[in-house]
Amino acid sequence: MTRTGLAILDYARKLPEYEPRTKKMKTNYHTHHAICDGKDEAEDYVRAAIEKGFDALGFSSHAPLPFANRWTMPKEKFSAYCAEIRRLREAYAGRIEVYLGLEIDFISGEFAAGPKARTAQRRPAGLPDFSPESSLSWPPAGLDYYIASVHVFPCGPNGYREVDHTPEEYEAIRDEKYGGGMRAFAAGYYAYIEELVRRFRPPVLGHLDLIKKNNPGEKYFSENSAWYKDLVRGLIPAIAEAGTIVEVNTGGLARGRTTTVYPSPWILRLLREADIPLMLNSDAHVPENLDAFFDMARAIIREAGYTQLRVLRAGGWETAAI
Repeated sequence: MTRTGLAILDYARKLPEYEPRTKKMKTNYHTHHAICDGKDEAEDYVRAAIEKGFDALGFSSHAPLPFANRWTMPKEKFSAYCAEIRRLREAYAGRIEVYLGLEIDFISGEFAAGPKARTAQRRPAGLPDFSPESSLSWPPAGLDYYIASVHVFPCGPNGYREVDHTPEEYEAIRDEKYGGGMRAFAAGYYAYIEELVRRFRPPVLGHLDLIKKNNPGEKYFSENSAWYKDLVRGLIPAIAEAGTIVEVNTGGLARGRTTTVYPSPWILRLLREADIPLMLNSDAHVPENLDAFFDMARAIIREAGYTQLRVLRAGGWETAAI
């Protein structure tokens, strides 16, 4: 971690002491382009952001994973990625602020346990002991910021499955890892989130309730279930203690996979009660979606009781009016 990077991450945890900016800003720090699973080149996003009136744009390519997959940036392209985002920062200085980030995955220590041990392990409805082998998928050194997320579970013939891929893959996680129990599956997902925030204290937490993406019409579980609400409530103190910013993510809406933002409005109200800061991101994979559903998201954020959002500026994290 560079001195600048450390200073920025530390600044994020001191933000409640600062007065909010009065100026409303248009920003997005969750952006994927063609180097991972997005479309078009990074410069196409910068140009689109300028046309849409953005003040700042952050790039957050999916960081390399320690196993072969179809959606993250190859590790051999990391240096070129950093160089290109820094070039764009200089090329468009004075027109838009450009920031270098990554979306970094939480990797459970179960990945190191081997297939037999993983198959035998069933996470209970409660929170398990944390694994000493758990890690981030990529070191956050040299970045302006990073978003930490949970996408992968250690199971399946390739050694992992993705919680947000197809409904068939979603069911396979439930069946292979949790013996068909949706309640145990959800408990396992939120246990990973808790371990992520407690162990690594990330500056930003991505799409907190991504597990709902494959749950259209509450096919697999109801968010109103007491057991599900208890899982989410149990996570709130860990996020607050870590000083982590939670993103409000419109990506599920933009891709037609959800009917509201991540996290759901009722979760935002819990976060507000705990004074946990928010930022607004689109999780764009095409330039035209950089501000998709932002007006709707701002209304939901206000309804939850918030009046300000976190934004990253050249001097560090600040607050801005919604």
